[in-house]
Amino acid sequence: MFFQFLPRKFALAMGRFLGIFIYYIYPLRKSTALKNLEIAFPKYDREKKMTILKSCYQHYGMVLVDFFRLPKVKRKKDKIVVNVPSQSVDLMKGKSGGIILTGHMGNWEYIGPILSIHNIKSAGVALIQKNSQSDRFFNELRISDNMKVIPINSGSEIMIQHIKDGYYLGLISDQNAGKRGSEALFFNQPVSVPKGAAAFHLKTNTPILLGFCILCKDLRYELSFHELDLEGLPKNSDEAIVEINQRFTKVLEDTVREYPEQYFWFHRKWNRKIYKGISRY
Repeated sequence: MFFQFLPRKFALAMGRFLGIFIYYIYPLRKSTALKNLEIAFPKYDREKKMTILKSCYQHYGMVLVDFFRLPKVKRKKDKIVVNVPSQSVDLMKGKSGGIILTGHMGNWEYIGPILSIHNIKSAGVALIQKNSQSDRFFNELRISDNMKVIPINSGSEIMIQHIKDGYYLGLISDQNAGKRGSEALFFNQPVSVPKGAAAFHLKTNTPILLGFCILCKDLRYELSFHELDLEGLPKNSDEAIVEINQRFTKVLEDTVREYPEQYFWFHRKWNRKIYKGISRY
């Protein structure tokens, strides 16, 4: 945990340097990210897209550093680096559990641990790492007094039970779900969105709260939540899931347009055919 022992500004400077190093020397998924930017912003020239992409590498270099600093943040030994508006805290404490829906935007890893500091219980659903030691290491960083990690293969019953027990179930729902997802429009192109959050809402009748942890210019984060509008949904559950996912995707798109350098452009978000001939690495 080397980064815990450094002043945060110095550590973040190292993170930016790491991002630049990867951008120039080992451009991991650079071609995929550029293709995604072409889809999202077809009117941007190459220079502008490259500027966004370079900033994106720098951003995630800093996010990685902050992730490794999580133990210090959880112990409240770091200066407050995340601001949660009182309206968001009141919104969450005024409900008995629900669903937190977010995307790979800003610093999603801070959402659960910061809520824990505010005595709000959450359970984040996470992929299982192929390397068991890495999986244990990353989960130990995430877990805190009021924050659990649920493996993605745990099953819907366990996830629903956590909601009933007053937890906020955290789901990142912007990766390509393939045939298992429902179709939505993202930057005017169809994408496949995971059905989990929408299905859990219909089964538990609990709210879906959209939350994004955005890195500000002063290097502090702003973590805010608002309730997804679920009025006027179709009575048919399949149609309702499609509508919920489209509403979420629209909010995500609006957020990405505002902070394009903070979106994780490195996933193959759209139809696989679009990426034909593009290396994954």
